[in-house]
Amino acid sequence: MARILVLGGHGKIALLAQRMLASAQHTVHGAIRNPDHAGDVAETGAEPVVADLEQLDQQGVDELVKGFDVVVWSAGAGGGSAERTWAVDHDAALRVLDAVQRSGARLVMVSYFGSHRDHGVAEDHPFHTYAEAKSLVDEAIRASGADWVILAPSTLTLDEEGGIELDEPSGSLESGEIPRATVARLIAEVVAHRGVRGITLRCNAGGTPVAEALGSLPW
Repeated sequence: MARILVLGGHGKIALLAQRMLASAQHTVHGAIRNPDHAGDVAETGAEPVVADLEQLDQQGVDELVKGFDVVVWSAGAGGGSAERTWAVDHDAALRVLDAVQRSGARLVMVSYFGSHRDHGVAEDHPFHTYAEAKSLVDEAIRASGADWVILAPSTLTLDEEGGIELDEPSGSLESGEIPRATVARLIAEVVAHRGVRGITLRCNAGGTPVAEALGSLPW
């Protein structure tokens, strides 16, 4: 069983994932910025940790991740200003990457299907800062010496949990839709499949159970 820290612990995906991870007998902590959300996190079986990633310096992030086997990034600025988006989705994310490289924790980064350096989002589009931030962080993760997995789901829905379709081989799948609950299951199963590492998992909803899809990867 692992000690797991979920960053962005009050998000829709995070709350579902924390419940799944706790049910699997992992020790789960959910990091939240707003202390008013502590009760919702606790109801999932996770221990709430109040920590504002936007405000923590590198030493603070190092202390936050210390002692955890797995760090799940499910945080984000949530469509705020460009400045805050950059501060959270780029600067804070890179501090977390630096921290896990020192601590040896496994990093599970929740990104999105279209995260590429050639993402094509115009500079005057509200989504541009997020697209830039995520693509740069994902690139830094791949170039790092960390133990990492990047999850890149397509458009998120509130549908019930189902199966998955992975973009394997890479480039064989167009972006579609996937329920948040299925992404949460993917987080839980990636934690369970310790051999899944050093890979970006772009995915849509599909007909294959998540555990089976991961088990079919060529490791």
